[in-house]
Amino acid sequence: MKFKMTRKKMAILVLLVIIVPIVYNKLAGTVMGLIQRQAMMQPKEVVVNEPQTEEVNISVESTGRVEAKYSVDVIARVSGFLLKKYFKEGDFVKKGQLLFQIDPKEYQLEVNNSQAAVNQYGALLKNAQQELNRANALIKEDLISHSDVDQSLATRNSNRALLDSARQKLELARVNLSYTRIHSPIDGRIGKVKITEGNYVDATSGSLVNISSMNPVYVTFSLRSQDFVKLLKASDKFKDVQVKAQFDNGVIYDKIGKIDFVDNQIDQNSGSVQMRAVFDNSKGWLVPGDYMKVTLIAPKKVEYMTVPQACAKGDAMSGYYVWTVEDGKAVRKDIKVSDDINNNWVVDSGLDKSDQVIVSGIQNIAMQGQKVKVIDAETYAKKEKAGKE
Repeated sequence: MKFKMTRKKMAILVLLVIIVPIVYNKLAGTVMGLIQRQAMMQPKEVVVNEPQTEEVNISVESTGRVEAKYSVDVIARVSGFLLKKYFKEGDFVKKGQLLFQIDPKEYQLEVNNSQAAVNQYGALLKNAQQELNRANALIKEDLISHSDVDQSLATRNSNRALLDSARQKLELARVNLSYTRIHSPIDGRIGKVKITEGNYVDATSGSLVNISSMNPVYVTFSLRSQDFVKLLKASDKFKDVQVKAQFDNGVIYDKIGKIDFVDNQIDQNSGSVQMRAVFDNSKGWLVPGDYMKVTLIAPKKVEYMTVPQACAKGDAMSGYYVWTVEDGKAVRKDIKVSDDINNNWVVDSGLDKSDQVIVSGIQNIAMQGQKVKVIDAETYAKKEKAGKE
């Protein structure tokens, strides 16, 4: 038997296909609305607490890098063959300690020649001065002309200029000779030698060796702008902030650092402020180039409002919120948090001290305006325990 689909039947079928889902959705929505209203009509039992107020010492953390207070690349100031070095790599050296010897022969020769020139022009000047004195005596007796006196004066002045020039060359020669002995400019630790004995060196040879001071040392780090402001408010312009350093193995360094530099602007790319602390390093435990965890602690206690982290919903990206109770109903309040202290969020804004924050029974809150019944924590705990048995 064949079933013939007439246009009328086809239209009815199409109409049913369109209408039935609409009616179903409407009925489902009505039912869900009834269920939700029914749920709202049934008060949910919750436990509430007012936000806590705590006085705490503000502390922030960052990662820092140890740097030498002074780091000097030792270079040759005159040219010549490197004859000898007077240290071992890694040695501690004192300021003024001899490090290298450049072949001094040609520089000693220059000193000798310059000294000879000084002696020569000194003798010529002495003779010229005697001639001038004699000329001045003779002119008084009209035994010589004024031109003769002028000539003697010119000769004296010329020899004096030559002597001055010779003395300057002698001084320069002595300085260059002294540069053949290269001394340490600072107290510190010697690094790896970059040029060994026998090589020809000059001012363009670059660093012969690096010396880094070891005590005190710097630890440089950056703070997020919000941490920077928080610490600034709790300190005397960072002067009284204590800085603690921690090694990778968790050991706390036994010396307290002090802030000695704060940059004057926030980095636009990272949104952080560059800072630096200085540490006593008499034991040499802090090695330049090493990374350490740093904790900055302000001495002033600051009062903060806190709520348990367990009662706050949301995340750092979308923001946090808590449920409070007003007139027997659940009310959502968005909060701004800045720190965590002992598993509590520090609340910067969004709550008043008198707000009744739901701390237990949060899972029963389905929506804004949900009816709630406030009970004490002990009763709630007993009911929870009974429900699990």
